[in-house]
Amino acid sequence: MRTVWSLETPWAPYSVMFSNDGTRLAVGGGTWYGEGGVMIAELETGTFRCTAASDLLATIPNQRNAPSIAGVYFSADDRYLAVATRGSGQSYRPSHLFAVEALELAHRSVMVHRSEDTIGRPFATGVQLAGSSMITRHNAAFLADCISVHETPPRLECRGDDSRQHLTHSRMIVRCGRVLTGGGGSLALVEWRADLGRRESGKVAVGLVSAPFVGGGAVEVVPVRACARVTAIAALPGQEDFLTGGLDGELDRWSGGDGPAQVRLAVPADELERASAPFVQPPTSPDSSHPPITWATYKPRSVIAICTLCDGQRWVSVDAGGRLRLWRGDTLLAAWTLPTPGSPRCLAAHPTEPWIAVGIKQGGFARPTSAVLVLEC
Repeated sequence: MRTVWSLETPWAPYSVMFSNDGTRLAVGGGTWYGEGGVMIAELETGTFRCTAASDLLATIPNQRNAPSIAGVYFSADDRYLAVATRGSGQSYRPSHLFAVEALELAHRSVMVHRSEDTIGRPFATGVQLAGSSMITRHNAAFLADCISVHETPPRLECRGDDSRQHLTHSRMIVRCGRVLTGGGGSLALVEWRADLGRRESGKVAVGLVSAPFVGGGAVEVVPVRACARVTAIAALPGQEDFLTGGLDGELDRWSGGDGPAQVRLAVPADELERASAPFVQPPTSPDSSHPPITWATYKPRSVIAICTLCDGQRWVSVDAGGRLRLWRGDTLLAAWTLPTPGSPRCLAAHPTEPWIAVGIKQGGFARPTSAVLVLEC
């Protein structure tokens, strides 16, 4: 494994996705206080444009402050970028659709979620385009607010490439006409009113949330055995199967469509001793330029993201401690420790090359700058 390309971002990268033609990379992010933005980078030349969220949304009324960018997702033809936002203190902000021309973004539409919660609005943690719809994933207090589905304006002719959802980390998948996502929230926050029992802000269920994507139906909960909180989910290409990762490093493969069957994958305890060079520097090594990560939302072994490589056979998982694992089916092929200090927060695969992009948070309030690495598997 080698580093193909690297980029510094002026905020923690929460979401990353390659364009469907493979020429560009979109990165969205922010900080606790909401000063975020979107970066579009051209891979061949290394040129990029980073636009602050306050500039992106300057023409939108009632923007009280600049939001963080919680998710980015290219349309099938790369003409549009779906963007989910959240405000300071993890407060609600709407989702948006931007037109994309080279490295430039222009606002086209806003999607407002009508929450069932009248006290604490849900806040976005991811976004995805499927068919002609934009789906936003929230941390919420009510089960019905976890997933929001909006039709994009017909005049824009915006559609998502449904066969590409496995290539990026949007925190949710669409399977058998339903949207699946983890039901847990953030361990870092404690709501001022009671939640569902673990004092975990935004936690609506133990297990997976299954919400209708098309047609009617109730929001359901799918139990996940021996997993305290689902922290990652990814589709597998061309089938109904999918993968999930957990707070304590659990990895599961699910199969069978309706009422899917869960199979726990084994991770050898000595995998890091067999890690390949040159990725040998642990992310927790002392480095005065990178403040230490505070483990409030995740644990170092928590699975942050999963995605499938362009060959459709291999897939990768990354945890908050900086370990990257390469799999084929249920078999672990290799494991590495990322060469850049910090804690990964997002993951995506290139559509035609054996590359992955990993967004790495490097410190807290004192040092907002972070990094994105493009690695060849």
